[in-house]
Amino acid sequence: MKSEINPRYIHLQNFVDSLPSTFDTSGELIYDARNKVRLFNVDGLPVVVKRYKVPMLHQRIDYSFFRPSKAKRAYLFGMRLLSLGISTPEPIAYIEEYRRGLFYQGYFLSAFCGDPDLRILREEPNNHEELMSAFVHFLVDMHEKGFVHGDTNLSNFLYRADASPMKYHITTIDINRSHFSSAPSKKECLKSLMRITHERIAMKKIIGEYARMRGWNVDMSVDYVVDSIERFEKRKAMKRKILG
Repeated sequence: MKSEINPRYIHLQNFVDSLPSTFDTSGELIYDARNKVRLFNVDGLPVVVKRYKVPMLHQRIDYSFFRPSKAKRAYLFGMRLLSLGISTPEPIAYIEEYRRGLFYQGYFLSAFCGDPDLRILREEPNNHEELMSAFVHFLVDMHEKGFVHGDTNLSNFLYRADASPMKYHITTIDINRSHFSSAPSKKECLKSLMRITHERIAMKKIIGEYARMRGWNVDMSVDYVVDSIERFEKRKAMKRKILG
């Protein structure tokens, strides 16, 4: 087993070391799909632990010798985001399990953030103008600081009301598939936003506001993202048809 722990949480070392053997039988299961997420209470501190699914053999080889695992990336990216002033739950540690010399499974630990996610913008895009504006400001700031989120689905952004000029604090999660760039291009930024939502009304409002804040042509920006989504949806539909 390999692990790294945030120096601020070194007192949780025993908990971290025990996780591979205790994960399935302790804590509260709060998400169970491709990956599993459990919430633990460790001496009064709420800790979220995400266990990634066991990858395919070629990915295990890749994570063993050529690039960081998802767990390690989530930890390192989280630390870097905080240093840039981009809000994300504070990373606590990551764990990598190895079997027969190959990477087997990864765990990522972070502080718990109980804020709701931004899917409310998809469901009620015309009733939350201030929240939408705060979210778009967050996206612009993120991109201008060189961070391009790998999955900008609204469920990966959390919010809470606060006393800031924007009236809301936005936090991002699920960042392991992201990347950093010294100066993300317009195309790169817009392409990353196509995952926000497939609901056209909400998507057009968000992309339009984003383009306005960047000083870009609104119609061209919205059309680019809409065209990208429609091509993606057609490819996906064709794949389903071929596979029956």
